[in-house]
Amino acid sequence: MIDVHAHMFFDELLGKAGSAGPAIEKVGEARHEIVAGGYRWPIGPKSSLAETPRQRLDSLDEDAIDVQVLSLSPLWLFTHTPREIAAPFLRSANTFMSEWCSQQPDRLRGFAALPTVDIGAAIAELEHSVSELGLVGGYIGTDARAALDHPDMDDLYQACVDLDVPLFVHSTVPGVDGPAGDPRLDRFDWHVTLGYPHEETLAVASLIFGKVLLRHPKLDVYVSHGGGSIAFQHGRLRHFASLPRSPITVEEFDAQFSRLWFDTHVNSPESLTLLRAVANPDRLVFGTNYRGWDSGSVDEVEPIADDVVRNARTLLRTPDRATASA
Repeated sequence: MIDVHAHMFFDELLGKAGSAGPAIEKVGEARHEIVAGGYRWPIGPKSSLAETPRQRLDSLDEDAIDVQVLSLSPLWLFTHTPREIAAPFLRSANTFMSEWCSQQPDRLRGFAALPTVDIGAAIAELEHSVSELGLVGGYIGTDARAALDHPDMDDLYQACVDLDVPLFVHSTVPGVDGPAGDPRLDRFDWHVTLGYPHEETLAVASLIFGKVLLRHPKLDVYVSHGGGSIAFQHGRLRHFASLPRSPITVEEFDAQFSRLWFDTHVNSPESLTLLRAVANPDRLVFGTNYRGWDSGSVDEVEPIADDVVRNARTLLRTPDRATASA
């Protein structure tokens, strides 16, 4: 099995993003939190984030995962942090990612975190990470711009096409280093449980109604968590596309929606059934948010296991190389 949704932290990056940290703070007896700018996330008794590639492979063996594609924690993307801090921070992160994965290159791959506060810097980092570090694609947050169809983003999208690599879009938490989010989400970890899928749904809608995939017909965009609630909202958005005031036609909606890639990390068989009913079956890949609070398992995709492995090979452009054993 190939898992394309798994995150990494590196202790070496602690304190390297200026006022945003990041940091690990003790908050009680045997309790710690990751602090990233204005956001805190509990990590239990752990006071270190370190993990060796060998430790990760032992875990993957237990979970029947052959290949895993890793990305930096979205809490550490620092989309709104000034370029002079964000760019070197993410350059270091991508270097660590490359070095870490290269110790087990047949089974560990990585996405390159991009400093989208400056699109020129993001493109330079993508080119360096793909050409020099061997990472498999770009990785940005849903907050890279107020909407992902913003004209600023077009050069980055074209760079992905020129390099023939996918772009991974993952939800982010407002307020880490930018504008505060909806205060109603401050309870019960709703920034993650409700906020993440909301941001992903907006991202998908922006890509489609903003005509990004019409402007970039060879662009491959992969959106985490099954695209948020897009499977449930698919019919409603498609119906809007039939109205005269819609910027796109139903045919353009369908064509673009079928181009998008989604992972299967939606946490219930019923949700996955709905996603499979509306998404292009050739664009579904397996993802877990590995060992996170909501971590998935290979059992969830048993009926479509061969399909999601084949699709991941296509997304990663590695049909006969690192994923061959999967």
